[in-house]
Amino acid sequence: MRAGTLLTILVPFLVMAWPVSAETNKPPEAKAAARGAKSYEKYCLKCHGERGVGESVAPWAKNYSPAPALDHSMHSWHHTDEALLKTILKGTGPKGRMPGWEKTLTTEQAQDLVAYIKSLWGAWELSCQGPRHMACMHGGQRPKK
Repeated sequence: MRAGTLLTILVPFLVMAWPVSAETNKPPEAKAAARGAKSYEKYCLKCHGERGVGESVAPWAKNYSPAPALDHSMHSWHHTDEALLKTILKGTGPKGRMPGWEKTLTTEQAQDLVAYIKSLWGAWELSCQGPRHMACMHGGQRPKK
């Protein structure tokens, strides 16, 4: 049996058994997203762009890691709420550009930022967030827009 075939068979079962945490498959609370939008504008907009579209970079700019899109177009929805929260508070480490905001933002403010980021996603991304993204990408039907 080929590895790809085996993965196609096993991934849905593994994902269903994988523990999921705060992902609810529902849009984030509107008040939390609104609070998060204010923090986003103050701390995140400069790098991640208007409505989370990310930062583009010229092809000749070597060794430059652009800030990724946080909307539905990239893979922020592949991560759990906890992983997003950790990245906001701790940053991306010595090899990344993003600073940690734990000395600036409270945990609640960072959770509101996660709510804002999730408000930029569609229903499909919300339903496929976190470990479920593999099953969605390998067999799930994406709704037509």
